[in-house]
Amino acid sequence: MLTQLIINDLAIINKLNLDFKPGMTVLTGETGAGKSILIDALGLVLGDRADTNIIRGDSEKTDITAIFYVKDNVDVNKKLNALEIESSNDELFIRRTIRKDGRSRSYINNTPVPNQALKDIGENLIEIYGQHAHHSLSQQKKQRELLDQHGGHEQILLKVTETYDELVAIENKINDLKINEEDFESTLTLLNYQIEELNKLAIEESEYAKLSDEYKRQSNSKYIIETCHEVLNELSESDNAISEKLSRCQNKINELCQIDNSFKNIPNLIETSLIQIYEAKSEINNYLNGFNTDTSQLETLEGKINKLNELARKYKTKPEELSTHLNLLMSKLNELENSFEVKESLKQKKEELIEEYNILSKKLREKRIQTATVFTRKITEKLHELGMTGKLEVKIEALTDDKPRPLGMDNITFMVSTNPGQPLRPIAKVASGGELSRIGLAIQIISSKEKNRSAMIFDEVDAGIGGSVAEIVGKLLNTLSKNNQIFCVTHLPQVASCGDQHYLVVKNTISDETYTKVTELSQTERVNEIARMLAGMEVTDESLANAQKMLALK
Repeated sequence: MLTQLIINDLAIINKLNLDFKPGMTVLTGETGAGKSILIDALGLVLGDRADTNIIRGDSEKTDITAIFYVKDNVDVNKKLNALEIESSNDELFIRRTIRKDGRSRSYINNTPVPNQALKDIGENLIEIYGQHAHHSLSQQKKQRELLDQHGGHEQILLKVTETYDELVAIENKINDLKINEEDFESTLTLLNYQIEELNKLAIEESEYAKLSDEYKRQSNSKYIIETCHEVLNELSESDNAISEKLSRCQNKINELCQIDNSFKNIPNLIETSLIQIYEAKSEINNYLNGFNTDTSQLETLEGKINKLNELARKYKTKPEELSTHLNLLMSKLNELENSFEVKESLKQKKEELIEEYNILSKKLREKRIQTATVFTRKITEKLHELGMTGKLEVKIEALTDDKPRPLGMDNITFMVSTNPGQPLRPIAKVASGGELSRIGLAIQIISSKEKNRSAMIFDEVDAGIGGSVAEIVGKLLNTLSKNNQIFCVTHLPQVASCGDQHYLVVKNTISDETYTKVTELSQTERVNEIARMLAGMEVTDESLANAQKMLALK
């Protein structure tokens, strides 16, 4: 429900702040007073294309804010969640600014959003019927929704959509396998050859590092042995060895300890050093005892290392990563061997889903055809009540190709003939805005449910009608407003008198400046306005009496 509309510097509107109530709100006023500007403002705040010419006078920008109550609007709240926008106190604030330099900014609950987000949200907030390009009735998507809603096709439509989604998922899986019968054997042969080539070297994890370390050790064996013996000699095997020097130092410190107790910790420190030297000597001896000096292995090691480097260049990887590459090839081979079987299984599943989809879409078409017959009759009857002598017919055509669609295989078009003898034409091509408004009114009355969550605006629904038909239009709109918020721009007193809330739109000129003023009328003011609409410029006692009677009969 639209609860508030705030407009600043739009066309001939300076500042405007309107509060709206549930039920039926009517807007009246002379032609050119600015009633259509209010509708344009709502279109702009819900994402319509903006023109900088709409900015008032010398103002730098137009600023429009619309506030909606969206507690029960499931579709809107889903879209807000998708945008990660929270609604505060079940209210939705939508704001749009348009600047003279052409820049436009859009906000939902103070969060900047792209203009497309306004359009997506707006589809579930307001439907506008009249001479405006942004209404949804002429869209085939909306026509299908209205037909399916009226027929209660939700369950079978859900099954059709779910089956379609499964088909798409299966098709994506088949495409992901990226394999066909022609290159299957060649790819299989190549993978087997590459795996066999790598397996001949018995490549293990860290194989290259182990071979490199062993080759380095064997190629430097003479230097390693000589150096180890040299170190052993320096540590303890010569008269001038480190261990002998430390022992002599220890003896001298022990003598000093007899003289001064301050040296008492030093002997232990030297003792620890001697122990470490003996341990180092033991480690070196153990290494020498276990060292394999078979230099005949050098040629074999070098050959293996060269082969690994050669394979690494061939497979465009590092020598130390050949083991990982081998595992990858084996994984690909396993996947390839299984993929053909998996693909055949997926193809079989796809055929089953296509058969199921065709059965469901056929059942859906049958239901739509049955609903279309009843829907056509009801709408046509309602159009006759509204003073139109033509008819509406729902045309359902089966799509000629076999490509499944998420919402069935039908092309649904609302066809209209507005006068006897005229051919049926798509509703989108109906020329008269007034006729289109009344068609929309008829469809909404027939299609509306108890919890329709969108506000509906009927712009000039009284075009071309009068008398008893105008009275019927007003009563039908009021009936529709019991479960929906209705806005109606009208020139007919019969329609205006049926409103629950009445705004008067007036254009004034002050100091060569033109302003639009919008005022909510009291009951007395409503009587005067409806009397003016009945009598014209000169309000008479008779017109006042008629106005009071019309409001009393509402």
